Amino acid sequence: MMSAIVGKADDKVLRKRMTTLLPGASGGWNETDMTMLTSTTTDYRDQIQRCAQTMALGYAEDVRPFLASGMTVEQVKLFTDGNLEKRFEKMLDQVELLKAAFDNLDDLVDEYILEVPLAAYDTGSSDGDRFLRWLKLSHVTSLEQQDHIACQLARHEVENVARTNRLGHVRFQELRSMTDRLTADLPTNPKLRIHLNPIRTWGTFQTNVLLDEEAAAPADVLFFANGHQIRTSAFENAGNEFVETLASHGPFTLTDWKRLDRSTSRSGLIEFCLDAAEMGLVAFG
Repeated sequence: MMSAIVGKADDKVLRKRMTTLLPGASGGWNETDMTMLTSTTTDYRDQIQRCAQTMALGYAEDVRPFLASGMTVEQVKLFTDGNLEKRFEKMLDQVELLKAAFDNLDDLVDEYILEVPLAAYDTGSSDGDRFLRWLKLSHVTSLEQQDHIACQLARHEVENVARTNRLGHVRFQELRSMTDRLTADLPTNPKLRIHLNPIRTWGTFQTNVLLDEEAAAPADVLFFANGHQIRTSAFENAGNEFVETLASHGPFTLTDWKRLDRSTSRSGLIEFCLDAAEMGLVAFG
């Protein structure tokens, strides 16, 4: 599409006959020819990049000097307006959680789109992450709003981990399908191993606006995949330590865990494992 909008580079240079590059051969290129080609190609590439960035911001009038013959600014505007509208809709889908904390979310997304061009190969997810970080840096936000931003970023990270570790996600869900049947065997089966959900990330909430009313803040919160959903859980200090132990040393059996952590009772480990299995954080196998 860009090549149809922006004029072509100098044909006289780019279409120059080339029969050989061997030194001294008849019809070969000399140093002046190569310099002209390199300079023209570089200028054309820079022109394309400038036009792409300008159009990504919706400034159709700015590309008028570079338009190909027969192409009008109005046609370019139709093209850019459609792309900006699609980007706006995708962005709102990506940051839907922020609607509860930002009354002017539509205006903020508009401001971001007109200020930050969409980079090459950006996905909706990466553009959403960039918007959230832009929002943190460019606007004054309350602690409650910061928690909503942190929550949205963490949810995006869980989705990204699931995409990059698809095999691990599928394998854990297979183990999860057998957890109900194996739960009763945990205290008595010495070979049963405890697996931590690999699709997870930590975040921090400064308030309890997204937590239970009685929850203390600030609080470290674990985000993890549960099937096709994302769940969150805030643990007490002991629970955080259990998760980190599983993350660094697991999977392992209950006996191996007790041998590694002699300060925790066996019944305490069992209680944590059963609660974590119920919420989808661990599985047995």
